[in-house]
Amino acid sequence: MNFREVIASLTFRYIAKYLLVLSAAVTALMASLYALYSYAYFHDLGSSIVEEHETLKLVYRGQGMDGLGKYVQDQRQSWYVDRFHYLIRDGEGNTLLGDLPAGTSYSEFEDGWLGFELALLEWGEEVGVEFLARQVQLDENVFALVARSFDEAGKQGRVVVVMLYRTMAATILLGLIGGFFAAARSLQRVDWLSREMSRIIRGDPSQRLDVDREKGQVKQLALMMNEMLDQTESLMQGVRSVSDNIAHDLRTPLSRMRNQLSQLRDNVTPDRSADVEHLLADCDALLTSFNAVLRISALEAGSRYAGGTELDLAALLEDVGDLYEPVAHDKGIEFSVSAAGPRHCEGEADLLFQMFANVLDNAIKYTPEGGRVAVNLQVGSGAELRVSISDTGPGISAEHWEDVFRRFYRVEPSRSGQPGHGLGLSMAQAIAHYHHGAVDLHDNHPGLRVTISLPRRVRS
Repeated sequence: MNFREVIASLTFRYIAKYLLVLSAAVTALMASLYALYSYAYFHDLGSSIVEEHETLKLVYRGQGMDGLGKYVQDQRQSWYVDRFHYLIRDGEGNTLLGDLPAGTSYSEFEDGWLGFELALLEWGEEVGVEFLARQVQLDENVFALVARSFDEAGKQGRVVVVMLYRTMAATILLGLIGGFFAAARSLQRVDWLSREMSRIIRGDPSQRLDVDREKGQVKQLALMMNEMLDQTESLMQGVRSVSDNIAHDLRTPLSRMRNQLSQLRDNVTPDRSADVEHLLADCDALLTSFNAVLRISALEAGSRYAGGTELDLAALLEDVGDLYEPVAHDKGIEFSVSAAGPRHCEGEADLLFQMFANVLDNAIKYTPEGGRVAVNLQVGSGAELRVSISDTGPGISAEHWEDVFRRFYRVEPSRSGQPGHGLGLSMAQAIAHYHHGAVDLHDNHPGLRVTISLPRRVRS
């Protein structure tokens, strides 16, 4: 399992989408809260400036310009960061009191509100500070401009926003990391189910998934798969039982019919003798098929390996080759057997001979004149031997590789022109599985290559 598989998995994409939606929702919520906070802050800021206007009016009315000057001076001595700042001017624009410069340029807002930026000293350095201000008339010839800084609140708001975004980024990153490992774990469990199902389907269909090692939904899925395997096995057993019963019940009357035809052959006229021979050939073909079906059923019935003898697989392949070499030469096919021996393994010689004969018969049957059929024996990895039988015929497309092991299955139309009943590879696979081996198909470019793997020692 690699990084790309985890990233492309449904679990990780779901978690990533969830984090994306969550981030968008948090961003919208933060923007709304920030807007609400800003509105409330500036509303309070404006209200405080308006209240300060009323205070200046009361001081000016009660104490005149001297009292107003003393009040402004007291405010300037305050150490509050967001204290009020003043500019008292007469009707001609001359500065009377205050700490705001007269030449400041203002940005005008609604309802007489003003905004400006002023450079103030902070720890010995000039810092641009933003202000909100509004002017009020104290009498006919005196005007007071009251300003208050909102720069500190803006800085605090920006700090909060930055911290929130960093927290959200860390949350998303940790969520993606956690989602990656969660997706990887989920894929491991699904991959385990896939491997086990493939092993059961390709090996022993009577086996079942180990549900005790899983929990939650995966365990429920494994239980459902086991139920599906039970039903599938029951259906397959039913189909096999029907075909076996048909083959068994028809074999006896068919054998009797063949014997009667054999006796009739000597008593018919010469012009009808050919018809009897065709009937006998058809009976022999049907009996061969019935015997093959019953033999496959016996091998697939779950009976354990009864034990064989140690044999030289190389010598056995040479015997099979000697049997089919004349057939290949008569058809104009180049034939070769490469089986350097001795290569000893354990098995039942008659079954193994039949298995290689079935595969080799198919190879010669479907290889055209001038083609080539080769048999090679190699030592595989571990304690196994591998036999490959390759031809240069029409081959079988990969989409049919699993189907050709089913009983009576024949590929249409490229390989159906030859006589047969579609039991050769089924028999080969049944014999290989009986010996705890395997049969695999490969593209020979052109043609088909059948690889049969057999263990040197068969566990009973």
